[in-house]
Amino acid sequence: MSFTFGDFDTDSLGLIATLRELPSVDGLQLETLEAVGTDGRVLGGTTRSGSSFTFDVILEGRSPEEAAAHREAIALALDPARGEQRLTFDAAPGWQWAGILSAAIRWQRVTWDAGAGYKLRADVTFDALEAFGRPVVDEVWQYLTPGTRKVKRTKGNARSYPTVEVEGTLTAEQKVTVTVGDLVVDVSGPLQTGQVLRLDYDKFDFGRWVGPLKAASVVRGMSTLDRAEMWPGEEVTFKIATTGTLTRTALVANSRRQ
Repeated sequence: MSFTFGDFDTDSLGLIATLRELPSVDGLQLETLEAVGTDGRVLGGTTRSGSSFTFDVILEGRSPEEAAAHREAIALALDPARGEQRLTFDAAPGWQWAGILSAAIRWQRVTWDAGAGYKLRADVTFDALEAFGRPVVDEVWQYLTPGTRKVKRTKGNARSYPTVEVEGTLTAEQKVTVTVGDLVVDVSGPLQTGQVLRLDYDKFDFGRWVGPLKAASVVRGMSTLDRAEMWPGEEVTFKIATTGTLTRTALVANSRRQ
């Protein structure tokens, strides 16, 4: 029974941290409109406001001073001034959320003597501003030649928007055609050696990259801005064709859990 938040691990202080609830489809809200002339409403869509995770945390010290030191260390590690941090917990192994402390930690004494130990107990609540968890290690399919492949997501339980990466060389007159499921998009050159053409449908960011730096947007060179998507357990076609030269292509699932 534990969690990690950024670099902090509850096991480092010998804490007992029990997740009170593990929600599914958390933060779901329905957007509806009145249907004039009927007795019902019309569904406009759905939104996800985020997820919330509350842990029942027990700390113990061999002395009042040690218990106090543990309490102070927790407050330091979870300080919301640090911003969002990677949150993982043993109830969902292999998955992570971007979380932040969202409520005061109010410690109460459980036992407070040398015989039974100096124990404090409190709820620790994190909010994840994105409702979906992400895998610690995601599924990636990489190939060194153009072609048509069938791929299938196995992680997560929600629709995801993948990322496509292409390396090679294209002149301004050449193009690469990317197919992911029902989506077919042409992207015109140029693409130079050492650059990566990255179509990130999760962040909706499309460009040519050199290492960690984005060299240019390719939006104007794309035939469509329709969104590629993948569902777990459903096979999709991943196809790359080009009039230029290709040295590597990859499809990143960007898997999600709700």
